[in-house]
Amino acid sequence: MIISPPFLRDKDATQSDADWVEAMMPVNARRGYPLNASESWHGGIHISHTDAGTTPEKVRAIADGTVVSFRKPSPPEKRDQFPLKYAPVRGTDDGYVLLKHETEIGSGENGKVVFYSLYMHLKFLEAEIKADAKIYRKDPLGSSGMTDGGNEFHFQVFCDDNNISKLTGRKTKELDISKDGRTDAVYGDIHFYLPAGTTFYDKAPAKNSTSLTGLSELYTSSTPLYVSMTLAQGNCTMVTRQKNTQIDGKYDLLGEPLVNVDGKDYEYNLYKTAMRNYKESPSAGFELLRFGRVINTGHETLVPADAPLWMTVSYPGGKGVVNLADSSIKKFSDADFPHWTGWLLVDDDNDTHSQCNSAIIRKLQEEGSFEAQSNRLICCLPFEWEKSTIDARYKWLVTGLPWEQCTPEKTAIWQVPGSQESKERTLMSEEDYDKFKQHAEALCFDSGALGKGRLWHFNPAEFIRHFRKCSWLSLDELAATFPKYLFYSSSGNPRVAIKQPAHVYSISNSQAKDRVKSHYVYLNLCIRKYIGFDKKRISFFLPQVLLETAQWRDLGGRRRLLHEWGFGRYSSANPATQYYTIFYGRGIMQLTWAGLYKTYGRFRNLPSHSGEYVDRLSPHAPRLTAVSTHYSVNPNDGGELFQWYPRYDPDIVAEDKYTSCDSGGFYWVSKVYRRKISINRIADGDFTADNVGLVNRLVNGGANGYYERQAYSKFIELYLLDSLNVSASVRVSPTRKSRVIVDLTKS
Repeated sequence: MIISPPFLRDKDATQSDADWVEAMMPVNARRGYPLNASESWHGGIHISHTDAGTTPEKVRAIADGTVVSFRKPSPPEKRDQFPLKYAPVRGTDDGYVLLKHETEIGSGENGKVVFYSLYMHLKFLEAEIKADAKIYRKDPLGSSGMTDGGNEFHFQVFCDDNNISKLTGRKTKELDISKDGRTDAVYGDIHFYLPAGTTFYDKAPAKNSTSLTGLSELYTSSTPLYVSMTLAQGNCTMVTRQKNTQIDGKYDLLGEPLVNVDGKDYEYNLYKTAMRNYKESPSAGFELLRFGRVINTGHETLVPADAPLWMTVSYPGGKGVVNLADSSIKKFSDADFPHWTGWLLVDDDNDTHSQCNSAIIRKLQEEGSFEAQSNRLICCLPFEWEKSTIDARYKWLVTGLPWEQCTPEKTAIWQVPGSQESKERTLMSEEDYDKFKQHAEALCFDSGALGKGRLWHFNPAEFIRHFRKCSWLSLDELAATFPKYLFYSSSGNPRVAIKQPAHVYSISNSQAKDRVKSHYVYLNLCIRKYIGFDKKRISFFLPQVLLETAQWRDLGGRRRLLHEWGFGRYSSANPATQYYTIFYGRGIMQLTWAGLYKTYGRFRNLPSHSGEYVDRLSPHAPRLTAVSTHYSVNPNDGGELFQWYPRYDPDIVAEDKYTSCDSGGFYWVSKVYRRKISINRIADGDFTADNVGLVNRLVNGGANGYYERQAYSKFIELYLLDSLNVSASVRVSPTRKSRVIVDLTKS
């Protein structure tokens, strides 16, 4: 899923992503989520804005979607008259756009999700807003209008009953902690539930064993603890929470966060640690270090099955080492919406009227924790913009609520939720209610099936913050990373996209989808495992993959997808090819030379070969046999001959889809630069032509497709990240003397 706020402005250098999202969505506190100031359900938030005489800031689509319905706004003279003008101030704008978003957050059917976003009180709509129109993330929808005279628009995110369990992994109030969380969707922080009786030790055993010999017990927990692990920018941050005994649903942090206590540059060194601590199955060990468990169980096996994960964790009054891989400790990720981080599903108000009658929310109010936790309440509410249900939701304004005491003087006495205070409220007359209803009807619309089904609402800002941590790209989103023009001139300054003949040098979106669809799930598994959840890292990674796979072309015959098209043939342009055999780069980030194939085989614990090897270049005179020898790296760089047999058939790196993609991630995190490991170190830097060029050199020496890689990188960065660009092209200067005019036409 790729998602962004409805307003887009440049991020300050000091802003975290979460702070930036909040700055893009300033909320009117009286019109917050999930309750209005009058204690009525409110399925969205009102985002304040100021135009201050400048060109109105555009309200933008938060994700790719389709227009379900819309209404062009009434002109100002109608807006400022009844029924749109209801309060004794300026009126309310009635333009709206409702979008349906179909995307993915993980593998399989449960990873395919649908949600909706609603932009209400718009004073202007773009001409592109039409029924069933395809809308892309960052596309302008219109401009914000007014609500009861205030400069703000209503913004809402929700899903139907079929999709809530796909989005959150459950329909229950809290997460089931008796079993591990979902593996179809895994993103963001990793979480561990430590049951009562968990023992903390003074140190980890030698050689990463499970033996407790020589260890001292520091603490045994008497109550459950909840540990969260954040991996970002090379660091590992561990925090521990404990349930508050006084306030239900509140979880208190224990001590200060522990940063890189288990090793400097913990995240950057995951590969090195896996090779050291999990020698029998380093790839599965990498997943254990990264996710707290093996999640790609159909492809990876941990050996031994009870291999430990020793990590330093805080407990009440101190810190100690715990084996987080122990089966009694349950593992989750942000995709499980852990309740100890504040996420609760609220589905206990069965009334049809608009006022909140949820025992869950009432208890939070009574304990004083509602305000702090309200952003992470996911509430099942009727659709508040459905015209046909206005009476069912609002007739109580005339008759009073079921629990109120109504007097003959048309007043109602009710108790304020969360306090002992009682208030009197004057009930509406039928005449006044009729005016209110006309105002509501002027804003509502017939929402069809949405208005009749069960709908789950999220705080929109929190929804966006949360799913920005999900790196899984749908097939449509991945195909959109293909620029229309894939090749650039081989000479000249600036280098420009080659466009003719079009059938050779351009590609359509449908062609891009056809090319990548066979591997897109496995490419996502690779990104999730090795690159992580940061879209900037992905913007460095995907351009290299696009070039290394020959733009995902499969011409059949010997020019097969993910095979090196040269197949080791000698080329005078590259004399080292005389030493290549079938170890000539394959997969999404090519592993050229037998030594790298050997290391990857050890990393994956690929089984020894039996039978005949595949040799597609010379099947009748195979160059890989039981006795043939091969250089580990270029002999000019100190490569040594060694016998390959009986190792795995290297053809698996091209032919097995999981291995093709996984090998590229392996290359990315195992690459050494200036005595440090992982290209993620460079990808965490600024997105500049210099850093793109450095990644180019680390992946393929820098020369092969250099200008295409620069162009792809800029194109993909502008697509995946949040900057706005309306130009048809942009200039990139890889060096002082060279320039590339990047064509931004979409495939």
